[in-house]
Amino acid sequence: MEQAVRRSADHRRWWQSEPREDSSAVVGLQSGFAMIALTVVCTSFLALGLVSGGVERTWLYVAMFGAIGVAVGLLLRAPGTPVVRWATVTAVAAEVVAAVAFVWAIVPVDRAAMMPFAGATAVIGALFCFRGRVGSAWVAFAVVTAVLGGAGQLRADGLHYLVEPQSGNLGILVMMTVFAAIVGPRAEQLFALRRQAGRENTAFAVRAIRDHELARLDDRVRPLLQRIADGDPLDPVECRLVESQLRDRIRAPGLDVPVVADAVWEARERAVRVLLLDDRGDRGALARVDAPAGPLAAVRAAAVEALECAGPGDDVTVRLLPDGRRVFATITVASGGAVALREFGIDGAPVRPPRICP
Repeated sequence: MEQAVRRSADHRRWWQSEPREDSSAVVGLQSGFAMIALTVVCTSFLALGLVSGGVERTWLYVAMFGAIGVAVGLLLRAPGTPVVRWATVTAVAAEVVAAVAFVWAIVPVDRAAMMPFAGATAVIGALFCFRGRVGSAWVAFAVVTAVLGGAGQLRADGLHYLVEPQSGNLGILVMMTVFAAIVGPRAEQLFALRRQAGRENTAFAVRAIRDHELARLDDRVRPLLQRIADGDPLDPVECRLVESQLRDRIRAPGLDVPVVADAVWEARERAVRVLLLDDRGDRGALARVDAPAGPLAAVRAAAVEALECAGPGDDVTVRLLPDGRRVFATITVASGGAVALREFGIDGAPVRPPRICP
């Protein structure tokens, strides 16, 4: 399970958010398209404002949306549940800076140029609530309200800058506060149940593997124990085969599947010397699951083929290499004074044709 999480993190794109356990996951804000969607929304707000005819200072209006973009990006991408403090403070500061720029960027009391700012700041308030910072959302709303009221008095001697944007945002923020109060605890319960289910699934898989391994061990060892109990003589060859198979299961868990184990047993009965190695960094019991996928399936199939073709006196070595190498596994067959080497890449495909060394 941990390997799957690491692989998922390795394949995450730049626009995908880190996985977090909060209400933002419930509404899909951690999906890969959340940032793209919000970027399109903010860009649309900017375009609407620029074509409204009420923008007096274009560069300042664009800078205002730049500050809004900083706040939105931080609230989407910053880690933590709730979002970390530094990102929260920076987002609040960016919204306040945007409010100051807004007052002097548009023609006084031009309603068409005000609405894009109102919509963008409503998005910021919603993101605060989604990321578990409801108190910070209200602090930002209060500070922005004070800035719009004071700067509006200086700019146009009135409260028009304050009434138009903040009246609608107040209702949205109230609704988002209620939403966070209801969904936030439910999200915590949801993820707690998911973690519990993951632990139960892992425990079930381990128990299933253990039962399977005990059954396989019973098939090979019980006849020997029964002979010992009955006082019958033991076959030294069979004892060596059982011992070798037990060693294989310890040294090469990634190759410990019935089809490979049976092929190894039959090859050793033909006097083939077999060595199985699993040198990967993170092996463990779950590497023994009998439903392989990816490169392991190809290596196991090739190992069975090599073992079936080996004759008396041949040496067959199958090795799963340490993580991080270009080659995933090698199969070496020494026969008649020559050595054939097969290499498999991380996708399970042969790296090159077999090399034969005299």
